[in-house]
Amino acid sequence: MEKVKIIEVGPRDGLQNIDFFVPTKQKIQFIKRLAACGISEMQIGSFVAPQAIPQFQDIREMVKGIKALKNVVLSALIPNIRGAENALSCGIGKFIFFFSVSSAHNYRNVRQTPEESIKELRHICQKYLDDSGITFQAALATVFGCPFAGEIKTDAVLRAVEKTADCGVTEITLCDTVGFGNPKMIEEKFSACQKRFPEITFGAHFHNTRGLALANTLRAYEIGIRSFDAATGGLGGCPYAPNSSGNVATEETVFLFEQMGIKTGIDVQKLLSVCRFLQKTLPQANITSSLFQAGLPKKHKLVDDSKRGKTK
Repeated sequence: MEKVKIIEVGPRDGLQNIDFFVPTKQKIQFIKRLAACGISEMQIGSFVAPQAIPQFQDIREMVKGIKALKNVVLSALIPNIRGAENALSCGIGKFIFFFSVSSAHNYRNVRQTPEESIKELRHICQKYLDDSGITFQAALATVFGCPFAGEIKTDAVLRAVEKTADCGVTEITLCDTVGFGNPKMIEEKFSACQKRFPEITFGAHFHNTRGLALANTLRAYEIGIRSFDAATGGLGGCPYAPNSSGNVATEETVFLFEQMGIKTGIDVQKLLSVCRFLQKTLPQANITSSLFQAGLPKKHKLVDDSKRGKTK
């Protein structure tokens, strides 16, 4: 049976753009409810300066409240060596280093050029990569388009992947930060990366800003991608990218694959309960999930068409 891994990014990407502070206890409850759905990996926040993203000023307290969770990998985003040091001191076992292929977006996001970010990644890998308790992943933003620079060429993506791989990273997620991607573009960029770097495990991170996230997810699966980021309720957005509304919804992604007979290991019914929890506790948040609005389809008995219209 085919399987895919769905990585929940709601606690990180889903909350980072909300313009009010979500209480720590509420975040912890959110993460615990997600873990109970069968999610095996989750991004719980970012180790960034509080003035950059105030939502994660309490990340140390968050980690204390969830570190006892079983059977789930807890990861966090880091932009620099300081973020890596803070994540390690909290007991986070998976680092996700992020930077943008677009110079314009990367500077707005982390106040560095992509070259400076790669230099920072190399420094982090030299210091921590051999530590058996830490795994590394890189997330490349604006792969499918930048709100400031427009189109991103495939050659630019390949160069960014090459420099990342040269640092020793073997897991790389390609991100459609502002929802510019379409299935043709997904095929072109992922296929080029897979062909050039067969030793790298690639993942996908799609935003549904323009309604194509599920179509892009399916196309990525068809060409061999088996790891997908998603956020429960379709929450999300980048604080430094105008109009970058929500991620592809976790429950819709699970529903898509499970309906096709592709196992995710995640209980979609429980995910919908988490959506109800979010709607109740975060009424200001924009839950965009169509599946949550419509609900799961009822199970119907098959009808014998040969008997239609016949009366006794």
